[in-house]
Amino acid sequence: ESDDEAYDLWKDRIGLPESSIYRLGASENFWSMGDTGPCGPCSEIHYDMGTGSSAAENDGEPDPARFLEVWNLVFMQFEKDKEGRQSPLSSPSIDTGLGLERVACVLQGVQSNYDTDLFVPIIGEASRLTDVAYGEDDGSDVSLRILADHSRACAFLISDGVVPSNEGRATSCARSCDEPSVMERCWEPASPSSSRSWHWWPTS
Repeated sequence: ESDDEAYDLWKDRIGLPESSIYRLGASENFWSMGDTGPCGPCSEIHYDMGTGSSAAENDGEPDPARFLEVWNLVFMQFEKDKEGRQSPLSSPSIDTGLGLERVACVLQGVQSNYDTDLFVPIIGEASRLTDVAYGEDDGSDVSLRILADHSRACAFLISDGVVPSNEGRATSCARSCDEPSVMERCWEPASPSSSRSWHWWPTS
């Protein structure tokens, strides 16, 4: 709430109206790596999706169902010690990130990453392969989304040369490829006679 510097920059330098700037406090607008280490205030850029309640109707805070965070700017200014004391960093910096999936949500007018064309075809294929309909059961829907998310991540890893194995960073790829518990939940509504297995057993 006390970050007047960022507030003034958004209002005076960028030119945003005061009605579009919200002070959300340290729980939302302060980032740290953990209990200790570099930290600092942050500004989040949200896009108004046009549905849901306004800030006035939501106790003064933007409704997350209406305002989608697309960008985060962390001003790394301090070093936090074990006692929680903050001292200025000798070399402050800005850590910034824009989410591809969330930009896709904005451009395609949908509320969820999984409703964008980045995920819909993968979820559809997972639904076809598992004989589990998408959109009829919350539990199965979660499983299909996890399958889509993990398979997409594996595709990126493998394209970068990270082949599944039980050594080093490749173990993350192997674990993402091997989701037996997810598959069991996903297959539950399907025929019990299904003999397909998607387990990955690293060989090196």
